[in-house]
Amino acid sequence: MLLMCFETATGQQIRMDDDQRRASQVRPIETGSIDVTGAGGSFYFLDQLGINMAMTGLASGESIDPDTYILGPGDMVTIVLEGNMTGTFRGLIVNSQGKITIPNVGSVDVNRVSITTASGRLSELVETSFRETESALILERPRNVNVHIAGDVPNPGSYFIPAHTRLDKAVLQAFSDADMTSGDVEQELLNRSRIARPQQVEMPNLTRDFLVDGKYSFRNIRMVREDGSEILGDLVGYVVGGDKSRNPVIQHGDVIYIYEKKAYAPQISISGSVMSPLKTEYRPDDTIERLLEIAGGFSFDADTLDIRVFRYSFDGIQQVPVEDYTQFELQPNDRIVVGYDRDLRFSFSAEVSGEAVSPGIFPVEHGVTTARELLEFAGGITDVAQPNAARLTRHRGPQDQLRFGRETHAYDRLRIRRTSDQVLEGFEYLALEDSLGQNHVFIDLNDPDQLDRVRIYDNDRLHIPKDQHSIFVFGQVMNSGYFTYDPAFNAEDYIDQAGGYAIAAETQRVFVIKAGSNAWMRPHETSIESGDLVFVDRTPYESVESQRLAEFQRREIRNRNIQLIFTGIGAIASVITAYVAVQRL
Repeated sequence: MLLMCFETATGQQIRMDDDQRRASQVRPIETGSIDVTGAGGSFYFLDQLGINMAMTGLASGESIDPDTYILGPGDMVTIVLEGNMTGTFRGLIVNSQGKITIPNVGSVDVNRVSITTASGRLSELVETSFRETESALILERPRNVNVHIAGDVPNPGSYFIPAHTRLDKAVLQAFSDADMTSGDVEQELLNRSRIARPQQVEMPNLTRDFLVDGKYSFRNIRMVREDGSEILGDLVGYVVGGDKSRNPVIQHGDVIYIYEKKAYAPQISISGSVMSPLKTEYRPDDTIERLLEIAGGFSFDADTLDIRVFRYSFDGIQQVPVEDYTQFELQPNDRIVVGYDRDLRFSFSAEVSGEAVSPGIFPVEHGVTTARELLEFAGGITDVAQPNAARLTRHRGPQDQLRFGRETHAYDRLRIRRTSDQVLEGFEYLALEDSLGQNHVFIDLNDPDQLDRVRIYDNDRLHIPKDQHSIFVFGQVMNSGYFTYDPAFNAEDYIDQAGGYAIAAETQRVFVIKAGSNAWMRPHETSIESGDLVFVDRTPYESVESQRLAEFQRREIRNRNIQLIFTGIGAIASVITAYVAVQRL
């Protein structure tokens, strides 16, 4: 008997030690005093243990509908009483039997019922204890439910996640980078049960590339409930198309199957005049209307009456007309193409800036509108404009190439270089020319024939500078800078205004650089106009090393010439000597 008492006391002591150890591991919550009064008073009850238990779980990121959320063991609730009895019960946990125990009130069964139904049961319980007292049941924090993810995912297994979580959040758990190689057995089991805090796990982003172009099938995710029913999830339809019905709420015990895409699996695509063309996996319930939703709907230039479906058959590829796309039945590997309305698509514009009467952005017909017409749209040029220095910049950006394709006359330096016989210096010069003039079109607004010849394209920009009535003189002159334009002056006059030639000037290399075209011309070949540049080149100079090398080469050539002369003289003397000897014989 004494031994039995000792063993009983020892067991109780061990349990007490275990309870104290668990209690020490629970972080206490600082609260005010708990005032519990008699009937007709008010009280406040705070379940510290329940709140600490709930804090170890993951929070739900979505509001909860009390009519659809099903309560179960582990949910944390708050109960409020108002009327003859006023009270607040915070942090109550639904126990393992599915009941909530309320101090001074009793217990109510809320297992597997909605919040609305549980509130009704609570009201019936409160009415039996307190007259004219109303009650409210509030879900503070949803419980963690257990789901199972299987298939070809990197980390299959069992996961604990908050109830009312949608499929996408559950799937992310199986693609985490959690460390599964720990040598600690307890930590290994903890990792496998996935109870670790979220900051310990790196989650991938559900990007379009990851879902649509990745190796996993995210349009055909099977979800098997505990009752045997199945739901087909579609994360592409949810993330890309924004359809929440494709991203169902998980339930306790769900088994989620995700597999890799098979090379032979059927596909389907929708392209043409839609906001976001899409090629993805085929689903048996796919319709044109649903695929349009995933693709963002029709684009602004779509012709909704021109929808065609291209289908594979034993006779080849067939084009199936679509009369009503809302009723059309799709088949695996169908290709949907939405046509476009040319009148809506071709809305182009060009900009006129600078010294125009009415600068702005004007509509144009791509490749049809002339520079004269664009100038007329802008009201012509002002009195202070410099028409011979206008600059037309042509846009050749990625959108232009994508919209129209590469035109037959489009400039492509790399293709030109591939079939050329240029040396390295030639390629460098080709790159220089490419960087300077590819997007610029020379235009002289004083030339009516040129205005009629130059065509305007989408995003072209015509800039008309202001006439500063000046000439810029630079190079080997005493004082380079701007000088007032005088129609009677020639290049020498402007050089005189700049203080004359510098000591290193090459007077035979004076050039006039024309405004606008930047063409180099001799002074006698053109008349100087406002905005032109006058450049005076310098006498070429050499380095000391090159001068020494040139002098050495000149001396060597002179020495060779002298040797050649002496060799010639010697040869002539030998011939004469031989001739004289022959005559004496």
